[in-house]
Formats: sequence, C-alpha cells, structure tokens
Amino acid sequence: MGQFTQKYTIVQLFEDIEEGYVYPSTSWPLHSTVVDTFAIKWSIDEMVTKLTDALKHHATANSEAGDDRFFGENGQVQVVLLDRTESLIKLHLDVLTILEDGGLALNDPQFARDGFLPHATIQKHARLDKGNEMRFTALSIIDMFPNEDPYMRKVLKTIKIG
Repeated sequence: MGQFTQKYTIVQLFEDIEEGYVYPSTSWPLHSTVVDTFAIKWSIDEMVTKLTDALKHHATANSEAGDDRFFGENGQVQVVLLDRTESLIKLHLDVLTILEDGGLALNDPQFARDGFLPHATIQKHARLDKGNEMRFTALSIIDMFPNEDPYMRKVLKTIKIG
C-alpha cells in the first residue's frame, strides 16, 4: 500500500452536515466537489482564513442537475452531471487561484480548470434528479486523512459564500 499524506478536498454539501462530522470514505453525504483532492503548504487555519476572506465577497453559484453518467476506471461510480454554468466555473477557478497561493498540489490536475466536470456522486441514501436546481452557497473543507486514517473523512470547516 502506498504512503498516505495529509490531503483535503473542497465541496458543496447538499445535506445539513455539522463541522466536525466524521464519516467513512465509503459513505459520503450528498455533495458536489468544487476542488478535487489536494495537498497544500498552508496550515488549516491559514487555508480557512484565506478562503473566508475571499468567499465573503464572492457570488454564489447555480447549476442544474443533468443526466446520469458512470465515472471511474471501470465505470463503477454513478454520478449526476451538473451544468457547467458560468457562475460555477468562476467559483471553481477562483478557489483554485486562492489555493495556489498556498502551494496547491492537486492529485488529479486533469480534472481542474478546463477539465472540471461538475457532478454529484449518487449515494446509497440520496441522489440528485435531472432538473434539480442546485445552489452553491457554502463550501466545506474536507479532511481526507483525519487522525491519520485514510478510510475516514471529516468536515473541518464550512465557509459561507457571499
């Protein structure tokens, strides 16, 4: 098994989830990823401060749920595509720019910028349906390696947009 290191991801949660909530990597709340898994040189506090300062003046984003699609090497992950709206692309790019100041290192840079494909993975307990109007109003920083456990996730901080 490869070595695990501290990583994060930034998502819009579509469920009411408290900061500090810990869950297994196999049981995510319904969400859409705005910045996929990354490492950063900043401390958590620095990252929270920089994102909070930038997002308090940022416009929220809107999108609409579209068709189902299968992702993953073997097409094993069922998702609902979200429209690549101007407001959602701007939010994605602006958050990337902020994080780059902290030495952002994306795990999969091909899925950022022009490769950004907004979607919500269908969960065992919840899914989006075609035509659902989705609002991106707060971004959550997810710890992908809480307490050095690669099989758990933790909501570190949720930051309101606007």
